[in-house]
Amino acid sequence: MMNIVFCNGKGGAGKTTLSILLGCALVDAGRRVGLVDLDPQQTASRWIKATQPGLEIAAAGQTYDATIVDTPPRLESAALHQGLRNADRVILISSPSPADLWTSQDTVGVIRQHYAGAKAAVLFNSVQRNTTLARELPGMGARLGLPVLSRQVGRRQSYQHAMLLGWKALDASAREEILQVALEIITF
Repeated sequence: MMNIVFCNGKGGAGKTTLSILLGCALVDAGRRVGLVDLDPQQTASRWIKATQPGLEIAAAGQTYDATIVDTPPRLESAALHQGLRNADRVILISSPSPADLWTSQDTVGVIRQHYAGAKAAVLFNSVQRNTTLARELPGMGARLGLPVLSRQVGRRQSYQHAMLLGWKALDASAREEILQVALEIITF
């Protein structure tokens, strides 16, 4: 079983959306995936209950190929710190916005403080292709001090629509983009 923790110290980075969508991609690939929703808002749990995506809310005593942990957007959160200590993979979700990168720097400090043995990387979300910021992603990641996943998640309205309509409502190219990111996360 692999524990994959998604984190960032600020809200709105896309942790919950990507937790669900990446979990759904792994389910589509034939894996059994449980989600641990540590965010007090419980958005991921509500999403799973509303859309029944095949992704399960993780239950004690169950065995999963992967467990995805959606963390709260507060660096001082005990739940975030506990999630990091138990991680096999830590994925820092950030947009290419300079403001998000500043918060991400603080998150890297917390990641380094708490995780032991986990592999950590930055996943850039809401990337608008062929822009100056998109071309600068490798340098931005280097300044954060973590490797950057080679895949990014593009800015697509359909990812927000999936919260209402479910994973299957995404078009084939959106599902493929998410699947490729998910595969990179479990193999890096």
